[in-house]
Amino acid sequence: MSRRLQIGTVSFLLTFLWTAGLFVAFVGGRLGQHPSPAMAVAAAGALCAVCSGVLLTVACFPGLLELLRLVAQVAAIGAVLDAAAVGWSELPWNDRVPDVLNDLEFSNFLLLPSMIALTASSVLFFSRWFSNQASRTRFEPMGAVQSAFLILRRHHRLLGWLALAFAAAHSVYFLLFPGATFVQWTGIAATALLAIGGVLGLITSYNTFWRLWIHRVIAILMVAALALHWYPFLPAATLFLIGLCAAGLAHLKLVSSLVRLSQA
Repeated sequence: MSRRLQIGTVSFLLTFLWTAGLFVAFVGGRLGQHPSPAMAVAAAGALCAVCSGVLLTVACFPGLLELLRLVAQVAAIGAVLDAAAVGWSELPWNDRVPDVLNDLEFSNFLLLPSMIALTASSVLFFSRWFSNQASRTRFEPMGAVQSAFLILRRHHRLLGWLALAFAAAHSVYFLLFPGATFVQWTGIAATALLAIGGVLGLITSYNTFWRLWIHRVIAILMVAALALHWYPFLPAATLFLIGLCAAGLAHLKLVSSLVRLSQA
């Protein structure tokens, strides 16, 4: 058995355990019904471990992620159709059309996968830095961080389109009913910048210095607009990202130790 296959198998088994722990914390801890601080921390830690475990597993089995591209594309098409349904149901001459989406309840639910896809797309710069550091320090398990970076880079464009598609229904509603609130306009600005980045990605490639930096500037402005849009959640989001990095490091080291034990 190759080393990559060993790492991927161990990572998959550990991710299954983290998922089971997240399920126990989510259901047993009744997270939707005022959970205790300890249970909330446990659930957040399990979620970070699951995310890091999934990333390492698919990095070791890139063919699996290629198969999942079709699933992601179908999900994106479904999200776009949901956005079209929201826009159609809110047009002035459709007042009598039943609101099967319960206003924005279902569309807002799609913001969670949108934020996950957007995060995975926007951390490409940092994952490159981590990959370079892992190469210089010969971080164990060898090649794991580099494989994760390559997966994020290979699917960077798809992740960006997924983020835009899942956020579309939420954004379309507020484009139809614009207001004067700061939060609403920062959200519209973030969506517009994300759409501009996607359109530029369709009509050009980033194989020159200026094209690459135009893309990066648009991405930085989009992240800034999104941070202003979600500013009440910035402390929690920052802690989550720190926890995700810590969980990823712990997961990697645990996988490396188990692989060495199995070889011994």
